[in-house]
Parts: sequence; C-alpha cells; structure tokens
Amino acid sequence: MAVDHPKKPCRLGQDLRSQPRVRPKRRAARNVRPLNKDTTAMRHITAPVLSLLLTSTACAQLTNGSFEQDGAFSMLGWLTTCGDAGEGSGGAPGSGAWHATKQPGHLKGCFPSYIYQLLPEATQGQVYTVAGWVRCDSEEPCMGGYLGLARVAGEFITVDDLSGAASDGWTYVSITDTVELGANEQACVALTAGSIGGPALLNPAHFDGITVNLATSVSEALRPAVVHYLDREARSLSIALPDGQIDGVRLVDISGRNFPVTLERSARNTVRVALSGLPSGAYFATVRTPNGDHTIRFTLW
Repeated sequence: MAVDHPKKPCRLGQDLRSQPRVRPKRRAARNVRPLNKDTTAMRHITAPVLSLLLTSTACAQLTNGSFEQDGAFSMLGWLTTCGDAGEGSGGAPGSGAWHATKQPGHLKGCFPSYIYQLLPEATQGQVYTVAGWVRCDSEEPCMGGYLGLARVAGEFITVDDLSGAASDGWTYVSITDTVELGANEQACVALTAGSIGGPALLNPAHFDGITVNLATSVSEALRPAVVHYLDREARSLSIALPDGQIDGVRLVDISGRNFPVTLERSARNTVRVALSGLPSGAYFATVRTPNGDHTIRFTLW
C-alpha cells in the first residue's frame, strides 16, 4: 500500500482520475523529518498550550478550533478540499463535546484532502506553533492525523512539513514553523489524514482543540512544554509532552504523601492519570521524562 503526504502544489480538491500525474519541481528541502507513526515530528520546539488552560497573549486569530458552536458541531471558519469534513461526537481533553474528521485523499482520485483555515494576519518570517489533538479510529487501517502550516495561492495549497500521530487514543501534537510566502500566497493551518495510492479504503483521522500561537522570542520557541487538562467530572488528569516522552508520573498531596498512580497511555507522549478515590485538596503531579521532571499543581474538590 503506497502512502504519500503531498508536499507539492496541487489544485484544491482536484480530480485526477483522467489526468496524468505531473510532478512539479519542489522547493529546496528545509530539514524535513519523517512522520513517525506514534510520535510528534517537529523541527523546532516551542511552548504550545491548551486553549482552555493557558491561552497565549500572542495567539493568532484561529476561529473555532474545537469545531463546535452553541453546543453543536460546527465548521465555522474552516474550509475543506476533497469533500466535507465529518462530524465526530466526543471531544479531546478540554476541547468540548464535538470534533472533526477527515478521510485521506486518494492519488487516483481526489487529493490532497485537507481541513484548513486561512491566517490573514500571518506575515513573512513570523514563527508559529500549530498544535492540537489527533487520533485514529480503534479499527485499522488508519494512517494518522497530521497538522502544520501551509500556503494557499488561488486554487493551490502547499504543505512543507507536518506533525502527527496514529494512535487510537487522543494524542497531543505540535509543530513550529516559519511563515515563508511566495507571490500571491497566504498562510493557513492545514489538517490532513494523508493520501493513499492503493485500492484500500482507510478510516478517517480525528482532530480537535486546534491552536495557532505566535512564538514571540527565541527563548519561547525553545522552551519545553507540558500540556495538561484536569477533568473534575471524570476525575482524571490528561498530560501531554509534545516535545518528548513521558516515562511516568508521581502523585503527592500538599503534605508530601504519595498516592498510587494508574496511567492510561495513548502514545509515548500522552497519558491520562485516574484520580478517582482521591480526597479533595491540592496535589502535585511530577511528570518524569528523559530530559528531567516537570511538576503540575492542581486542586480537587
């Protein structure tokens, strides 16, 4: 089964079944890393944050990153190629009750298949972090969900680098990239399930909680991040480390007493800690990683 993530200009929603494929000259490669199946591929590290927790003061004006309005599924602000996006019930951690899905494109039919949103305020040379939650269905096959910056010119869209994961649990991914625009091009954020060239019909990818943040300094672009969301109703703590691996979590209360930890891991960089049975009070969750520990403070009531 041949899989391709197009990195070349292509007419939006183009049907190529009756046309020969022409491979145009690509721009010079810019340190593109391969997309791993269950890890976050990034060229730069920044401090993406979950919008419901630590909203950046330098956030680009992304509309409706959780794909819902007034308690219902909505694609307000988003555009698509190769057909409409699908409606998914149940949201990612901290991202509401709905999400969007997208089928992969097909190299013998319509491709590339994107959900995308224009970033009219993005200008040449600015550095942005695109981040959000992605997952596959529990049933195989699925190539994964991927996101990144892209460029639109008329009827053509170009993506240079993507970050994603192919786990069947919600996984937080991010990528930091520089806006590089050609003549008559406009920046956008793009979400995709990739493209396939074989006869198989793959399951869609799922997307939720999409954010776009402007990195305002070099130190911010290099600072590691731990993203977390406390679900008091479900009594759980979701933790994601976009730039690394979570080796474990240690849980203590404000007096220093240790509590046993039950982890549900959806990817090497995303876990959920069960909090059922814990009494009300203040707690510290220490996230162990190969590069050091990160501490999260939260309160249960």
